[in-house]
Amino acid sequence: MGAGLLFLLAGIFLVLGAPIATSVGLASLVFGASEGINLVVVIQKMFAGIDTTSLLAVPFFILAGDLMNRGGIAKRIVNMASKLVGNIHGGVGIVAIISCMFFAAISGSGIATAAAIGGVMYYGFLRDGYDKAFSAAIVSVASPLGIVIPPSIAFIVYATITGASVSSLYKVGFPAGIIVGIFLMFPTYFIAKKRNYKEKAAKIRSGEIVIDELPKKYLTDNSDELKGIHALIDSLWALGTPFIIVGGVFAGVFTPTESAVVAVVYSIFVGIFIYKEMKWSDLPEVFYKSALSNAAIMIIISTASLFAWVMTYVRLPQTIMEATIQGGYGKNVLLFLVNFIVLIAGMFMESAAIQYIVVPIAYPLLTSVGVDPIHFGIMIATNLAIGQMSPPFGTVLFTTIRTYNVPIMDLIREVIPFWIAMLIALLVIVYMPFLVMWPLGL
Repeated sequence: MGAGLLFLLAGIFLVLGAPIATSVGLASLVFGASEGINLVVVIQKMFAGIDTTSLLAVPFFILAGDLMNRGGIAKRIVNMASKLVGNIHGGVGIVAIISCMFFAAISGSGIATAAAIGGVMYYGFLRDGYDKAFSAAIVSVASPLGIVIPPSIAFIVYATITGASVSSLYKVGFPAGIIVGIFLMFPTYFIAKKRNYKEKAAKIRSGEIVIDELPKKYLTDNSDELKGIHALIDSLWALGTPFIIVGGVFAGVFTPTESAVVAVVYSIFVGIFIYKEMKWSDLPEVFYKSALSNAAIMIIISTASLFAWVMTYVRLPQTIMEATIQGGYGKNVLLFLVNFIVLIAGMFMESAAIQYIVVPIAYPLLTSVGVDPIHFGIMIATNLAIGQMSPPFGTVLFTTIRTYNVPIMDLIREVIPFWIAMLIALLVIVYMPFLVMWPLGL
């Protein structure tokens, strides 16, 4: 009854047109009051949702994305990507997916990745004729791969609960992340081809179609004006951002959060002193815009965390898992049921909370029927990645909604083909374990 009331309230607020953060937060607040929950606890749970070190990188990556847009770095990255894949349908979308995979591995946060790559690729999508909702969908579905591709906080949480080897989880995380990324490229290609974005992009560049929001500098390609070594150097400064971050993190020079700060400093330096497309006087405006974006994202995360805690309070996930255990099903059926439960939970709950609730119950059950603990770990991580981009309460969706300013229903419609592709990828990982377990010789 409690869970039904909670979802009913959230649905009513959404139908009335309330923002997602308001709908989730008010539903949790009203339900908590009806249950006699101390309102101080409500505030504590909202604060706890954003009081985590993994989110420290978010504001800096948001700022870095805005600085890269203002300072000319993003434009040059987009120009380079256009030259490399300009003749491929969905080329810029495929570049965005690959970029998300790299940044997700760096930051370990789908939200930070959505903020960083979403901001960097924004004008590139516009220049190539992409609809905003479709652009936001691509970023939304690729950003959560940080849960799957090492280094991953989800793997550390899973290893803490089960005692599994973190290094073994990292080894299988790479092939699993690549499999999911490849599956995401298929709908990107076919949808872009069906909508003929290439023809629209040509009209935008020629001036036949005018997009007021698109700065004129994105319609000119610097690399066309620069030849030989000068063109290479011009691009290298832009490429320095991801290379410095990736190299620094994997070399152990700085942490993912510190890498976000390095990205900010580097973007300011290159934008002002190298490309000279940004002035010191531009910084206050950029900082202000980034602060507003970050505040909106954090409010959404805090209310979503409260909603997840309330679901735990009414024991909804535990009840479903206990019913599954009592069914006495075979291995393949159990794998399907456990993944289905995690999938549904991922639509409403935070990733770490799902692991702490589901894994202790499902782990002994699945290992008793022959499921490898490492295989179970990669299944959980892939499923959690799907949850972060799944409607109605996927946290990464909210980040891209803010970045691209698109209605939630428009984004959900565009996400559906990618969601199906990720489900197929999950089934491949679950029922064809040799494709991800080969680094361990299994």
